[in-house]
Amino acid sequence: MVAGAIGALLAALAVFVPPYLIVIAGAPYYRRFARNLQMKAFVQGVTAAAVGAIAGAAFILGRRSLIDVPTVFIAAVTFGLLSFKKIPEPLLILGAGVAGLLLFKG
Repeated sequence: MVAGAIGALLAALAVFVPPYLIVIAGAPYYRRFARNLQMKAFVQGVTAAAVGAIAGAAFILGRRSLIDVPTVFIAAVTFGLLSFKKIPEPLLILGAGVAGLLLFKG
């Protein structure tokens, strides 16, 4: 939004390239540390913290976004489909976008 397509490309690269490089750089050492009990404990702790951070972010986003009955309905249907069906997330996002267009046109 700030610098058009070039800004969007640079922002996407800035977000996705560092984790990619970290994974690529760390992959050769994975087998070496995969069976280490201390490393497993560390990864479990990091995973738990990440889940908490993601849940917190989802709560904040939900509180700011679910402001009326149609948005709560779209969120509930999406959550239900994710919980009980094997529907790819991109299709659900596209469907929710279409539902938003139909519900909020005007």
